[in-house]
Amino acid sequence: MELFLAGFKTIFGNPVYFMYMFAGVSLGLVLGALPGLTGSLGIALMLPFTYHMEPLTALVFLLSIYTGGLFGGAVTAIVINTPGSSANIVTMMDGYPMTQKGQAGRALGIALMASAIGGLIGCIFLAGATETMANFSLKFGPGEMFMVVFFGLSCVGSLAKNPLKSIFAGLFGVLLGTIGMATTGKIRGTYGIVYLMDGVPMIPALIGFLALPEIINLASKGFSSESQNSNSVGLRAVLSGFKEVIVRPIHAILSSLLGVIVGIIPAAGASVASVLSYNLSKQAMKKKEFGSGIPEGVLAAETANNASEGGALSTLFVLGIPGSNSTAMLLGALVLQGWSPGPKLFIDHKDIIYTAFSSLFLQQLVMLIMGLLLCACAAYIVKVPSKYLVPFILTFTLVGAFSNRYVSFDIGLMVMFGILGVLMRKADFPIMPLILGLLLGGNADSELVRIYQSYDSFFEIFQSPITVILTVISLFCIFAPLISHALTGMKESKKGKVV
Repeated sequence: MELFLAGFKTIFGNPVYFMYMFAGVSLGLVLGALPGLTGSLGIALMLPFTYHMEPLTALVFLLSIYTGGLFGGAVTAIVINTPGSSANIVTMMDGYPMTQKGQAGRALGIALMASAIGGLIGCIFLAGATETMANFSLKFGPGEMFMVVFFGLSCVGSLAKNPLKSIFAGLFGVLLGTIGMATTGKIRGTYGIVYLMDGVPMIPALIGFLALPEIINLASKGFSSESQNSNSVGLRAVLSGFKEVIVRPIHAILSSLLGVIVGIIPAAGASVASVLSYNLSKQAMKKKEFGSGIPEGVLAAETANNASEGGALSTLFVLGIPGSNSTAMLLGALVLQGWSPGPKLFIDHKDIIYTAFSSLFLQQLVMLIMGLLLCACAAYIVKVPSKYLVPFILTFTLVGAFSNRYVSFDIGLMVMFGILGVLMRKADFPIMPLILGLLLGGNADSELVRIYQSYDSFFEIFQSPITVILTVISLFCIFAPLISHALTGMKESKKGKVV
């Protein structure tokens, strides 16, 4: 902790670091809020400029973009039902219904304060337990990683009212996630299309399944929110959302701790952390109607995905293992500085890394200030008439899909997924399980291949206590919603017979 505390003295001693913090957080917020653009893209764009910077300055700047990008995606997820990144997908489930109720400012305030608290708790663990927790992640082999992914997929049954439809949608998502070249070199499901060799591109898929159906729905409305009360948007409404988080400290802390633990696991990431936190909150608070626009849903998702930043960075700095696109970009920045990834990195440059941790702590406060300004402006989007808002959003979705790889095929793919999303809505099939399956399907496939390469039999993975515990929890998550749905159906049928 001495190095962590000494880092604050270094940061406060040079105002330039604060300048880079404000610039990086602002850039991350804007890029994260634009559909199709992410904080990791901002890191990629700024990477060449860090070549001539000092290592600490480069780390502070790039980490600031990373911090801003994690929350930025929640803004569009709440206001227009389009997540800026996969980490903010679950935020939509209660965030957008709050907007439809005329509570956009309140929802944005909850997301911002939850993000800041999650980020602060992640920083505390990053500084105090980096080496210990990173060593624990080394125990996760192919078997444990497969069960972590399976655990994430097991949540699909509880993401909608009809568990069976959720499971079918999730399995279809897994099928889409396995398209492309497998780790064995086998090409599957591409039908000769070279643009699918690397798999289904995530940005066009997210925009197509989530944004386009909502744009079509929005086009039939006068406004994006049912309530046009001026009290529902603006600075006062955002600050009222802050109170919603402050009065739920236990929920915020527990969700953050889960986010840190998931973040430590290589390749798990913020999206898995938010899904697991949301699902566990839903299981723990069964009396709350998650998905209808309640503060607890937004709180669970945003604290977990921001807290996972601390866990992911501990794995990056101590082990040299990036757990996401953003941390991979950060690793590239370290290599540009002439640093060698791995345990030696932490030993040789511990003072600089802990000073970067100190800046990360301060970045949460900077994000709170800049995010407050962004939320106060973004909340007024709900007051814009649909005839102006729809063309604007549609233009951004097209640009976002194209800018992913700069190929027109992605625009066509986005439109195709959009049509499929509309049909699924009409048939009452939930979209969220499909997205979760798409996100985790490829990981499950690659970990399964690693299991068969590492073990003589698949069942050998159950020799690990971690695998057994994860299996039991996963099976509970699968069958609990099915049993609950069946019991509810039996009660309703009995009531019908009595009537």
